[in-house]
Amino acid sequence: MGKELLQAVGMADKKNIISDLKAGRLPFPMAWLSDHPGKVETILNSLSVVDQARCVLQMRGKQQQDLILLSSQAPAVVRALPVEEVYQMVKEIGEENALPVLSIISTSQLQYIFDVEWWEGHKFLPKSAMAWLDLMDQANDQQILAWFGTEDFDQKVMVLQSLIKVFINEDSPEDHEGVEGLLHFSLDGVHEIFLKVPEAEPILKKLFKVLFSEYQKLYFALMEGVISYMVTPTVETSYRWLLSRNEEKGIPSFEEAQGVYSLLDPEDLKLGIPSLNDFSGGKSSQALAPSYLLADVDPATFLGQCLAMLKNPGRFDTLCWEIVYLANKVMVADRRHLANLEHRRETMGKVLGYINIGLELGASGDIAKGEKILSQTYMQSMFQAGYSAVMRLKWEAEAIIRENGLFVENVVPFGQRDHLAALVARFPQIGVVSLEEDAETNVSWRNLQALQDMVILENFLFQVKFYVRFAKQCLDLSERAITSLGAQAAHPENTEDIDLTVLLLTAFAQYVLFKKVSCEPLTEEAAESFIKIVFMASIYADEPKVVQPDLLQAFRGVLLQTSLAWTAEDEELLDQLLKECMHHLESQLGEVRPPVEWKFTRVFLLKPPAGAKLHLDAE
Repeated sequence: MGKELLQAVGMADKKNIISDLKAGRLPFPMAWLSDHPGKVETILNSLSVVDQARCVLQMRGKQQQDLILLSSQAPAVVRALPVEEVYQMVKEIGEENALPVLSIISTSQLQYIFDVEWWEGHKFLPKSAMAWLDLMDQANDQQILAWFGTEDFDQKVMVLQSLIKVFINEDSPEDHEGVEGLLHFSLDGVHEIFLKVPEAEPILKKLFKVLFSEYQKLYFALMEGVISYMVTPTVETSYRWLLSRNEEKGIPSFEEAQGVYSLLDPEDLKLGIPSLNDFSGGKSSQALAPSYLLADVDPATFLGQCLAMLKNPGRFDTLCWEIVYLANKVMVADRRHLANLEHRRETMGKVLGYINIGLELGASGDIAKGEKILSQTYMQSMFQAGYSAVMRLKWEAEAIIRENGLFVENVVPFGQRDHLAALVARFPQIGVVSLEEDAETNVSWRNLQALQDMVILENFLFQVKFYVRFAKQCLDLSERAITSLGAQAAHPENTEDIDLTVLLLTAFAQYVLFKKVSCEPLTEEAAESFIKIVFMASIYADEPKVVQPDLLQAFRGVLLQTSLAWTAEDEELLDQLLKECMHHLESQLGEVRPPVEWKFTRVFLLKPPAGAKLHLDAE
């Protein structure tokens, strides 16, 4: 190794660089890629092709491509990468921006991309095929020639049949059905080629000219294939070849993929791990593993901490393969399109999240035990353990809804209904509140990622159960009673706006005014009288008002005397509910002076003015 290189990396010899790479460390600071690319180039080109590829695996997206382009052996470096890693890199960069990498990939890597991009389930996507042929023509037209020279004949015919129709010139014009107005040309004076997709003209003309001049036997075979092969059987044959290739790449059939959602108790995590030879068609143990999924693991998560403690470096490579194959299986089982970047990201997040949950449950939060499980257990088992825990939470939520019907929706505060709906979705999600002012919505939804998410949702369900008991036993409500109250009320106009906040504030007003706990609708006059009584007097007229604490405490005391078997947890939830309701009351009416425009509020159940008709007939 040269003196300049030694100065650049500050290391004594090349052995240290190799040691760093095997330990997952780059032989140069990441910032050098943009700040000192010349130094990175010197270091990179001192390494073997495989070690250069290892450097690439430690980066993401555009950084990977930038590093590859600094290599004097760029094509060899790209072809040393797992096809899954190359494809993920292209998707993250964007196809148009990834042309430098696409121009030097191998035929097998190109075939993997075509397999993923050209098919959605069993359906062939002609537009996507055309788009990728055009893209590869821009990147390196020799790639298309190489593909046509090596790929399964049925698939080549299938692709061409989606783009062209071919007729023999000797045929009578009436035999040329369905080609009226289509662009057409002939290279041999025998085969008349009609373009079903006009945009395909430049690339197909170029391709056919080369095939006709240099690979005439293949050209004539393709023309005859387009004419004589039946479309449906050709697509079916191509699909069978696709399934065979996919199986080698860890992309199973839908029937096989569904097994990924088998239930598994965390206590039943079984020991036993695969070897590297179990992946990618039995590649040797020297083959590099795709690292893009494990690179997304948050080091602060339980999984991240266990990975950092992993004692067997060889296990990391098998983990990489396992998790990529697992993500493929989950995408197929969920009927997600493998070529859709958002689908890929969502699936990767779910896979990592369920593994993290299953691992933490199996290890009971002990990182040392978690490292041992990670070293000795299939990733799919951990995923299934996490999935099982999430499903049990979903089933608990469904049981609450099943036992209480629409009553649950009525007594859950308005802002929490979406959280309950997300919990009973096909795959439960948790709402994350955004603090950004310019966010389109203040809540975003994601799959469960950690045991802490489970705790939050368990507490939420405990809260929902309390709401149901509280509404029934303290406010004497039922589904029928709420329907009747809604029928008596003119406000809120939409009965879906009736929730526990509105019902409890109505009961609070009834108590303050009439010393009774009742959700019976108020008259507008009574509601305005309540406003004058409930808020503390303030010095300044424009100062926001707050609820008188003695009135609230008296109401709380009356509620605690009802038939609910109060526990300490119940009292905490009651205090939280009252606090939220008072905040709502203050924000809605604290700055309002009578007379109130009630249609702009959502606070009480109100009776219609005298002589007015009800908006809903009582049942």
